[in-house]
Amino acid sequence: MKISEEETELLTGKADYTEAADILIGQGVKIVAVTLGKKGAFVRTEKGGILVKGFTNSAVDATGAGDAFWGGFLYKLAESGKKLCELTPEEVSEFADFGNASASVCVENYGAIPAMPTLEQVLKKQKEERQK
Repeated sequence: MKISEEETELLTGKADYTEAADILIGQGVKIVAVTLGKKGAFVRTEKGGILVKGFTNSAVDATGAGDAFWGGFLYKLAESGKKLCELTPEEVSEFADFGNASASVCVENYGAIPAMPTLEQVLKKQKEERQK
C-alpha cells in the first residue's frame, strides 16, 4: 500500500507516519510505503521500517510524484521476482530508493503522464545523487 504523509491520519487516525504504518501492518497490510515529499519515503513491512532519503531536485510540479514513486518501487519488486514476505530490509530500501529517484525525475517536469520518467532517466538520477 502506498499512501502520502497527508493521508496517514485520514486512514488511521494517526498523524505520525510511523505509527500509521504500524497500524496498517497490524491490520494485515504486507507493505506500507508513506511518501514524504522531498524528505523521501518511509517503508514498513513485518520486518520493520526504514526511512529512505529523497533526492535533490528542482521541483516544478508534484503532480504524479506518488505514482512515479510507486511505479518505480513496483518495477524493482517485479524485477526481483520475490514475494513481499521474502524481501529483506536492504531490498526494501533499494526499491524505495529507486522509487524516490523516479519521483524526483517526475517533479522536475510538468504534468503527470508527460513527466513519468524512463528507466534511463531514473538510473541517471541515482548515479548523479551517489556522486554528490
